[in-house]
Amino acid sequence: MLVSARLWRLRCCLALVLLQAWCGAVLAQAVTPAARESTVKAAFIYHFGGFVEWPPGTFAHPNDPVVIGVAGDDQVASDLEEIVLGRTLAGRPLQVVRVRNAQAVESVNILFLGNARSVRMRELIPAAKAPVLVVSEKEDAARLGAALFFESEAGRLRFSASPAAAEARGLRLSARLLAVAQNVEGHPR
Repeated sequence: MLVSARLWRLRCCLALVLLQAWCGAVLAQAVTPAARESTVKAAFIYHFGGFVEWPPGTFAHPNDPVVIGVAGDDQVASDLEEIVLGRTLAGRPLQVVRVRNAQAVESVNILFLGNARSVRMRELIPAAKAPVLVVSEKEDAARLGAALFFESEAGRLRFSASPAAAEARGLRLSARLLAVAQNVEGHPR
């Protein structure tokens, strides 16, 4: 039992190091602080999908894409389009769509709500049919159903998690993802 706990911790640390190294490499290519932040957000959003347990039946066919919808932040959408080009997630192709209305949310698997006002969040989050991983820039979005949200602390971009919000949408967040989250709802650090 002790060996498996150590192995699990080692795997979590390795995952964090790899994620941070990859984000660091992406940051080194960026030009402005705003561009760096949007690129890091895009990298996180892409990687979040790999740390989610999707329920059976989420995808009708084995080659259905993982659709990432972005609302309220065209720069993150552009960065995501570059990052996912030619890549897969769990063997599935990736597709990025820019969300302009509630109807566009119906077909996404991951929804990022950028600078969307709270009123817009109240419109878009319910339109996202389960199971959808909702990621936001605003902490108060967890009340509305966001499972992950970004925070800026001491000039560093971090994220927090709400496992309850994910479970309400039929998703399970990986223990490895929760281990590297800045805050986990219901688990003080």
